[in-house]
Amino acid sequence: MNVEFINPFLSSMTNVLATMASLVPQANGPQIKHSELPPGDITGIIPMSSPQADGTLALSFSEPVILHIASNMLGDTFSEIDDEIADLVGELTNMVTGGAKKLLESKGYDFDMATPTVIRGKGQKITHASSSGAVIIVPFNTEAGDFYVEVCFKNKR
Repeated sequence: MNVEFINPFLSSMTNVLATMASLVPQANGPQIKHSELPPGDITGIIPMSSPQADGTLALSFSEPVILHIASNMLGDTFSEIDDEIADLVGELTNMVTGGAKKLLESKGYDFDMATPTVIRGKGQKITHASSSGAVIIVPFNTEAGDFYVEVCFKNKR
C-alpha cells in the first residue's frame, strides 16, 4: 500500500473532530491489522476508487467515545448507540473521506466515493474493498477513550 494514502485520512480525522466536536484526538503509531473484526462497537466503512488505486476507509468507535463525540457535535446527551448515532457515524465517515479526498486530489489522485455502510456491534466482520492489500490501523486516544482509523488501498498499476 502506498503510504501517501494514510496521512490524508489521519489529518482529515483530526480536523473533523476538532472542528465539529471540539475534540483533539492523538494518533498513535500505525500498525498492520490482522483481524477482520472491528475494534469498536460501531464502525463506518466507505469504499473509494480512482484510476490509480482502490481502497477503503473504516472508522471504528467504542461506545463511550462515539457518545461523547455525539454529545459534543449535537449538543444533547446520549446513553446508547441508536439510529441517530449510526447516522452520525455514517456522516463522520463521509466528512473524513471528503477531507482526505481533497488532500489526495492535491497529490494527483482523483477518487470517487461510495455511500458509507455502518456496522453495529462487536464481532461483525469488516470487508475492505481491496481484500488483497494490507490493512493499516491507527489508534487514536481521546479524553473519552480510543477509536480507530483503518485504511486499505491497493495500487492498480
